Amino acid sequence: MATLLLEFQVEMEDGTTHEVVADQRDVAKWEVQEFGCPFDDIHSRVHLGYRWLAWSAMTRRGMTGLSWPDFDAQCIEVVDKPEPDEPGDGLDPGQPAPSDTTSSRSRGARASR
Repeated sequence: MATLLLEFQVEMEDGTTHEVVADQRDVAKWEVQEFGCPFDDIHSRVHLGYRWLAWSAMTRRGMTGLSWPDFDAQCIEVVDKPEPDEPGDGLDPGQPAPSDTTSSRSRGARASR
């Protein structure tokens, strides 16, 4: 079974930023909220979902003591944690340049035609 991990970067009104990982525990708590929805449909309320999941993970980890309404009021934004830049990310290298060597292991003529 795949592991559900959502990495967020949180920016607060006071200028602090936090990196937090929400997991299945946070998603399960989201699903039972009056304003929540099934995780499959979280994209219909993506901003609320990201904010709430980040708050839940931060609360669970002891990173904030704010209530949900206070966190929501003081949180500027929650975004997917950016991936570190790596050379060649997202680039299709295409086919390699032709070379004089062959990768074939065949040592003789074809056996059949």
